[in-house]
Amino acid sequence: MRVGLTVLVAALALGGCTHSAPPRESPAVPVIGSSRPKAGGERTVPDDCDAVATLDDLTRMLHHFVPGPVRRIVGVPQDDIGRTARLDCYYGLAADQPTAGAPIWIGLTSYVDEESARKRRTATVADERSAGGTASVNDVVVGDGHGVLIRAASWMLVAGRGRVTVVVQVVPTMVREDQAGQLLGQVADFALTKH
Repeated sequence: MRVGLTVLVAALALGGCTHSAPPRESPAVPVIGSSRPKAGGERTVPDDCDAVATLDDLTRMLHHFVPGPVRRIVGVPQDDIGRTARLDCYYGLAADQPTAGAPIWIGLTSYVDEESARKRRTATVADERSAGGTASVNDVVVGDGHGVLIRAASWMLVAGRGRVTVVVQVVPTMVREDQAGQLLGQVADFALTKH
């Protein structure tokens, strides 16, 4: 009888009918393209413009078709202003067109601390005001914060969150004047929070 019981237990084990230990937790599956940072997380500057905003993202947010292609320029750290990373994304450029002619430009930059980021935002707004001569400047909502909307030759919005700043520039024909603040604010918030 003992031999028969041993054979039965062996047969059950080989047949996979034994009781196994409880399964371990499965490893977390990475989420790609989530639109919001984790709680308490801070945006990092990517090296790819699709991680800032895709053509489809911009078309949806601006209610205006945004053509391709997308051209990127990856900046380098700059110690004298505390810059740690920079990415400039130019949307809608023809192959031989200079970046200054882009219908949409989004620049995302990170700094060593919030104070350095704030100083750069202030300097950018001051530079645009002096260059624009008659530029109009208004505060606008950007997510749960605010930014500065400048209207000169193009619409430009300057905003930031923590150590990261964003500049969104759009040619006037892509947004209506009464919607510019809201729409560029949405683009800026998206660029500051997309992960």
